[in-house]
Amino acid sequence: MFSPARLAGGSLVVVNRGFVPEGKQSPDTRREGQPSGVVDIVGVMRWPESRGAFTPKDEPEKNLWFDRDPPAMATAKHWGTIAPFYVDMEAPPASGGLPKVGPLRASLPNNHLQYAVTWYGLATVTLVAALFFWRSRRRGYV
Repeated sequence: MFSPARLAGGSLVVVNRGFVPEGKQSPDTRREGQPSGVVDIVGVMRWPESRGAFTPKDEPEKNLWFDRDPPAMATAKHWGTIAPFYVDMEAPPASGGLPKVGPLRASLPNNHLQYAVTWYGLATVTLVAALFFWRSRRRGYV
């Protein structure tokens, strides 16, 4: 469930408040989960995703979105100018349970084996080239 949030400076940012099952997208079906007043949130700033080849088409009239595209959401809902990023919210959970926030997980790539193979491979190639050069110098080819 993506919602606009007004920052202290007055600008708008889109916040991913968590998961809402189909059929509960309308705020009228979960009134107890609607925030009011000033709310401090804990979350992570993220950049919009690009749509994949197999991502289904969004259905703005049903408030059903299949990729995280805050500018498209803001346009469809007439929110106005928003920040170029969005915030994935982790806390506090909504009273009433919906939208359901979850713990955020870092997804940092672990390419250490690839790096090790690359650098040791380059070192091996350099060593072999140096040996061939040294051998050709001893034979007098160069």
